[in-house]
Amino acid sequence: MTARTTGAAGMLAAVCVAWSALPLRHGGLAGMFLAVAIACALLSVARLALGRSPDEASAYLNTVQQSARSVADLIRLCPWAEVMIVAVLALEAQHPSPPWHTGLLGAALLAYLFACHLAESRSRLAVLRPQAPLIAVGLGLLALAAGAAALPSGKGSAADVLAVLAGVAAVAVAGMVIPV
Repeated sequence: MTARTTGAAGMLAAVCVAWSALPLRHGGLAGMFLAVAIACALLSVARLALGRSPDEASAYLNTVQQSARSVADLIRLCPWAEVMIVAVLALEAQHPSPPWHTGLLGAALLAYLFACHLAESRSRLAVLRPQAPLIAVGLGLLALAAGAAALPSGKGSAADVLAVLAGVAAVAVAGMVIPV
């Protein structure tokens, strides 16, 4: 199960990085964000593949084993998935893209975060069942935002109606999330 979820997270990370890089820009800042996103994607998959730190005492390990454990602990320490998401979003912002392109990237990033969570916690997909309504509403808000951004703006336009509808939906989601 863990190898499958780690593989799924790796595939989603690759898709997110590639999708945000399209169309390719050769500017210095875009190249830097692409390099950071690729490195963080690889390190986040390595972190998932390493799993939790073993509980055995390191005093009995030789120098090579202690060095390997230190490198593995360094990989486990940093939040590579979160840094990858920031780099991917910065890379997406480097070029003009249609709203549906950014909306699909948002859905893929959400799927990547869920795959990372499932791989780290070694849980099944059923663990997310209680959050299914909030996930569905969040994806609906993502679709509303992409739809509102795709419509031409103007006084009294459909984009204004969608913006109001998205605001009402966001308030409803906040009401669902706030504990009573």
